[in-house]
Order: sequence, then C-alpha cells, then structure tokens
Amino acid sequence: MWDYHLRVEKFAAWIDARAADGTRLLNPASLVRWNLHKAYLADLAAAGHAVIETVRVPRGEPMSLAALLGERGWKEAVVKPAVSASAHRTFRVGRSEAPSRQGELDTIVSAGDALVQPLAPEVLDAGEWSLVFVAGTFSHAVLKRGAAGEFRVQEEYGGRATPGDPGPAVLAQAAAVLAAAPGLSTYARVDGIVRDGAFVLMELELIEPVLYLGVDARAAGRLADAVLAL
Repeated sequence: MWDYHLRVEKFAAWIDARAADGTRLLNPASLVRWNLHKAYLADLAAAGHAVIETVRVPRGEPMSLAALLGERGWKEAVVKPAVSASAHRTFRVGRSEAPSRQGELDTIVSAGDALVQPLAPEVLDAGEWSLVFVAGTFSHAVLKRGAAGEFRVQEEYGGRATPGDPGPAVLAQAAAVLAAAPGLSTYARVDGIVRDGAFVLMELELIEPVLYLGVDARAAGRLADAVLAL
C-alpha cells in the first residue's frame, strides 16, 4: 500500500473491489476512495472549513505556472500531484523560476491532476501540526518542522516531529474537519498550520499516514481497542 500513489488505477480498482465484496477495512472503502485524490480539499472548503488555497490543474490541461503564480499574486508556490504520498514529485517554486520549472508541472499533468498551492510561511517558521484521531476521538499531536532550508517536513527529508499541544481551539477546528469527512474513520491524521490563531487544513490523511504512536504511551492501546471494536 505504501506505493499506491505510483499505481493509482490499480489501487482504486482494489478499493472498489473491496467495497463490492464487503471486505471490512479499518477505514471504509468509500472513505479511502474519497481521500485518494486531493480534490477532497475542495469538498472540505465548500463545507466551510479553512483549507490552504488550492488550484487544481486537470490531467492533460496546459497551464502556465508563471502565469498562474502571477494571477494569484503568489511569490512562491508548492506543486504536487493530486494523488501523492511522502512528497512524491512535490516541489517548491518561486515566480522568477517558474518558466524554467514548467516541465515539472507538465510531467505531473501528463500522468494525472496536479495541485498548486501558495507556500505557507507557517510551515517554514512555526511548523505544521499533525493531529491524530482514533475512532473519531483525538489521541495525540506532533509539531513537524523541516530541516534548514527545506519546506518538506517528512522525516525522509530531514524533518523532525515533537509531541505538542495545539490548544483547544485548534483541536476543535481539526475535529470539525474530520467530522465533515463522508464516513467514520478508525484512524485519521489531520495536518495543518495555525494562522492568526485559527487552524488551516493542509491535508487529511486517511489511507497510510504515519500515526506517531510512539509519542504517547497509550496511543497504540487506543488504536488496538478501536480495531477490536470493529
């Protein structure tokens, strides 16, 4: 499953087959299917939740990266496939270098949809929160920061995660985002930044997220109990 983003059609077919044969998954097949493509961000934004601004570039559609950044007034942006994991083919680009990196966007769009988002300075400064929920209830949280000069916070790029408390307001907002998903989850990770005191969603992870179970002595037990209760 860790390479599902490299075998999107095969994985989607597997999800559909599990839905058809009634196989019980920890997160329902319909929920996994919805979460597979990051178009779910638009669904959550339409439901009234604060979501990082996102432009979707459909597969095969020509799009000038330089023009897009100029129209949006973004000095820097992050470009990624709409189906991705572990920052695969994700890159940071400034407005001045956009023409020279157009080919990277074209490569993504040749295979599937792409997303273009403004670079969130909070990720570089304060960091990005990952809030883990088990059976819909908050379990624990970590604050992730990237290595020096790196916008990606994943450990494979030198990022580090430390246990933390995002505070009741952020926790409530993250819980509301999860509650807006079209189904109940056994496990979930809600990733986002805090901007002007409010939580802004970056991603909702319902397929294969690292759950940072080691940061809380009771976290693994909570997950085990949720699985046994299915």
